[in-house]
Amino acid sequence: MEIEYTNLYGKPLTAHQIASSDIFIKIFKENNRLRKKQYYENNTLFNELNYIELGTSHHDLLAQNIELLGIIEIEDIDTNYTKFHCFTYFNKILTSKVVEIELNGRVIMTQELNIETNIPIYNKTYKYYEDQNKDSEFEFKYYSSGGLASIIVSNRTTQFLEQYKINELDAIPNFEWWSQYSSYYLNAEPAIPNKIIIIV
Repeated sequence: MEIEYTNLYGKPLTAHQIASSDIFIKIFKENNRLRKKQYYENNTLFNELNYIELGTSHHDLLAQNIELLGIIEIEDIDTNYTKFHCFTYFNKILTSKVVEIELNGRVIMTQELNIETNIPIYNKTYKYYEDQNKDSEFEFKYYSSGGLASIIVSNRTTQFLEQYKINELDAIPNFEWWSQYSSYYLNAEPAIPNKIIIIV
């Protein structure tokens, strides 16, 4: 089992940096496959996420009697897309289900599911697009019907942050890629996009 340490933004930490960090993440990998993340604050474990293969039983992890437990089933869609089925338990009772889609290691969608029916909750669905060339990030929010409600645009370099409504799309800066990808971002579904390419 390989172990590495990062900050909350994924930046690797040295042993010296860990000792002086208020918050850090301890990451366990096996054959380069993520298995566990432990979150520490002031050297005290406050959250643990366990990564297992899709369809693996949760029984053994629940038997550990951890008060707050996160279990994430990994589904490899293809070489680019990974789907994470996220389950949160409190005292062994399932309290939330979330689906997360990553494209080449970057989150492009998170969607909460109804615990009883597994139906997506559209107003708790978020899609993301990152244009690294222009340092811009786009976060898409949806109505409970599944239609696009608003887009939050941010840029770390220029410290720009603005929320746009659906009727203000033409006013969004650096939005040239929209016509190519609009079918994916206009609606809360589908979860897996068709040929979305994040600009690097």
